[in-house]
Amino acid sequence: MDKKLFLKGLICGILLTVFVGGGLYIAKRLIFNNDSAGVVQVEDAKSFEDKALKQIRALRNSIRSSFLYEVDDEAMLTEISRGVMKSLGDPYSVYYTQEEFDKMMDASNGTYYGIGVSVVPTNETEYTGCKIMKVFMGSPAEEAGLQVGDVFRTIAGVDVTEMNLSDAAATIRGELNSYVDLVMIRDGKEMNFHVQRRKIEVDTVSGRMVTDDIGYIYVAEFDSVTSTQFDKIFDDLRKKGMKKLIVDLRENPGGLVHTVNEMCDKFLDDGLIIYTQDKQGRKNEYRSKTGQDETLPMVVLVNGNSASASEIFAGAMQARGRAKVIGTTTFGKGIVQQVYNLPGQKDGIKVTSSSYYTPADVCIHGVGIKPDIEVELSENYKNKKDPTDEDDNQLQTAIQELMKTP
Repeated sequence: MDKKLFLKGLICGILLTVFVGGGLYIAKRLIFNNDSAGVVQVEDAKSFEDKALKQIRALRNSIRSSFLYEVDDEAMLTEISRGVMKSLGDPYSVYYTQEEFDKMMDASNGTYYGIGVSVVPTNETEYTGCKIMKVFMGSPAEEAGLQVGDVFRTIAGVDVTEMNLSDAAATIRGELNSYVDLVMIRDGKEMNFHVQRRKIEVDTVSGRMVTDDIGYIYVAEFDSVTSTQFDKIFDDLRKKGMKKLIVDLRENPGGLVHTVNEMCDKFLDDGLIIYTQDKQGRKNEYRSKTGQDETLPMVVLVNGNSASASEIFAGAMQARGRAKVIGTTTFGKGIVQQVYNLPGQKDGIKVTSSSYYTPADVCIHGVGIKPDIEVELSENYKNKKDPTDEDDNQLQTAIQELMKTP
């Protein structure tokens, strides 16, 4: 889960990551010093601070005078911080302790200590929370017998319904070679797992030739390593005779905006990829420049779990007329999060800061991208334990579409 997850994908979504020092986007500036309408002004902030401190002081004094047990002040501060972010009512805006922040940044770099699964939110059972979307090959999760579709009931003894997705990811991850106890729901029954955490190095891109001249590249997520991995596999397929390309973004929850921008730049000549717009109406454009492979015939495969950065790629290709999109309507996450340390601190937050728009001036949040060719994945493929390319009717549709091009 640890990793994808919609850690970056759904929950992390599109990240504009900013670090302490140099280019830090200071939270204080966001909260206190913006003159635009709708943002708390300095004088209002002073009143709010006074009220908040008074409230916290009253709570703490009451607890210290009445509470039977010892009080952990650090735990109290952590939960206050979590509560502030939770009060926003936005599942993508999250507080991270220093340890959680470091783990999250490691995960976006393609390496972490975990069990080797990615997850998505689920409401399929009474245990609202998250389920396994993918089990990585050779991972501790695979060795333990975890399966795609398993729903998390508890993680390390904590009820998953009380966690957001980032909390669940942080709880699954931990120290190298330590173990995490999981209670999972499978076919309505509870199952217990004791799974070791190990170093997980994720290959975010894989590829092969599916016909003599059609290459296929699957992108699992958009991490900092993804663009380099994509270029390597792309070049390998070129040497094997690739003249047309299928880019598969099914089950890809998203990731880093600069990574998807680099990959779009490979296939689009000078022009707009996306632009973001914040609550003050300020716009930031992301543009393609080189387009060194702008004439290569290609299609993009998507489904309902293609989210965030995946939708940037598919939306840009579709809106610019560069490639046909095939599959089912995407997830619909058209908002952007910034990740940064709090001023002078090593803990940090992820906060939704803007919406993004395709080159067609469409914000797909809550709507998704509708494919040019809509194809539901066949039950035959879903029900097979080891499906083949021939069983994948969405892939076959993509191949047939490319065969029409000279």
